[in-house]
Amino acid sequence: MGLLTKDIKSLDDLLLQALAELRYTERRIQRALPILAGKLSDVRLQDEMQTWVEASEAYMERVDDVFRLHGATPCLVESPAIDGIFISADELNDEIDSYHVLDTAIIGAVEAVAAYSLTRYQTVIGWLRQGGRVESARLLHENLSSRRRATAALQVLAERCLAEQRVRRSGRLPAVLAG
Repeated sequence: MGLLTKDIKSLDDLLLQALAELRYTERRIQRALPILAGKLSDVRLQDEMQTWVEASEAYMERVDDVFRLHGATPCLVESPAIDGIFISADELNDEIDSYHVLDTAIIGAVEAVAAYSLTRYQTVIGWLRQGGRVESARLLHENLSSRRRATAALQVLAERCLAEQRVRRSGRLPAVLAG
């Protein structure tokens, strides 16, 4: 888990810790994705990153609602896991000169962020359901479903954009675009 602010002595403590990490993850997405988007060469991918940032704001509001449903004040707890993904992306991006390769690396990093957040949402939703906290689970399930759709849309768009870049570089039409 993240950097604990207090000892975890109950499932409620564990749940609040996980919610604080989810909130931290959404905050990191809001701060890091605009920077990564600015490095993308394709405007469509930049626009998609902005959509993710805006969606993350709504996700954080729902996480805050879950905190309040549990009588707790929304807070952040650092998550070394999400920090590591973003640090790795920054280091890798600083080493790449080709815009095509850089776009590919950034999309891969964003997909890693999505995979991490989806896994954390699934875990917390499971805990909430087991504890009979249906409304809280429903709120976070909205985030989970929306992030899944956004990830799928990003993957489709990225494949299209990267294939078009490949065509421009090679002059040949790949099978994906030929049909």
